[in-house]
Amino acid sequence: MAVSIGGRLTGAAALGQLGAWSWTRPTVTVSVPETASRLRRRRGVRVVWDRVELSERGTTWSVDPRDALALAVVEARTLEDAVILVDWARQSGLLHDDDDAVEVLSRRRADAAGLVAWSDGGAESILESAAGTRLRRAGHVVQRQVPVGRTRKIIDMVVDGIVGFETDGREHHQMRFDEDRLKDAAIARSGHVPFRAGTRMVRDTWGPTAAAIDALIGLAGGPRRVSAGNSCLPRVLGPRGRRHWRLAVPRVSRTQELPTGRTRGEAAG
Repeated sequence: MAVSIGGRLTGAAALGQLGAWSWTRPTVTVSVPETASRLRRRRGVRVVWDRVELSERGTTWSVDPRDALALAVVEARTLEDAVILVDWARQSGLLHDDDDAVEVLSRRRADAAGLVAWSDGGAESILESAAGTRLRRAGHVVQRQVPVGRTRKIIDMVVDGIVGFETDGREHHQMRFDEDRLKDAAIARSGHVPFRAGTRMVRDTWGPTAAAIDALIGLAGGPRRVSAGNSCLPRVLGPRGRRHWRLAVPRVSRTQELPTGRTRGEAAG
């Protein structure tokens, strides 16, 4: 479709062809050089005019994935959707480290560099990414990929130093039911309160899910002191123009602390 119009896929549509995480099917967006003319328009397809130098990167049908990411995050409908894309880019290896991520994400809008702090290379699925972002926005401290005692097991995330939060898709749950119960027992022995949420609990009924996490934290005596916080997260601003979300100018420290003892690069690996 993009080629028939006279351009190449870009934005979330291009990333979707590479397996990017998304709750919904993205709108087809086509990139054409700013000098392009005589395009064959199609209904429901958005066309963007890009700098000519973007034509030097990518394939015959798609712009370079990093250029597509820079557009996709600023056009995302919510901060959560933007963070999900960045988390996927970290997990897939599209972004190499924080400095690389800042350079790519700021290509369209400078404030998008602040997504580096909101994103996390430790997120291994769209469920983990979305849940972590929602918990942080609610003021919780989220630690990713935390070892379970001296075992080889890893908790998806620990919330406020108390809740060992695991997110499971339906297929994963059905194949690993007994093993997951054993892991829950190990999480409890390590001093955390185990809690699991499936796709529906994260995607469709987050309110009750978040309330359950709050209740577990309260029953355990409230948040425990942890070595990481949300102080470095850029403030989320309201919409303006075509932007559905914006961030305040990133601070000097652009990354959230990782209290598990690993560097962000190690977490991404």
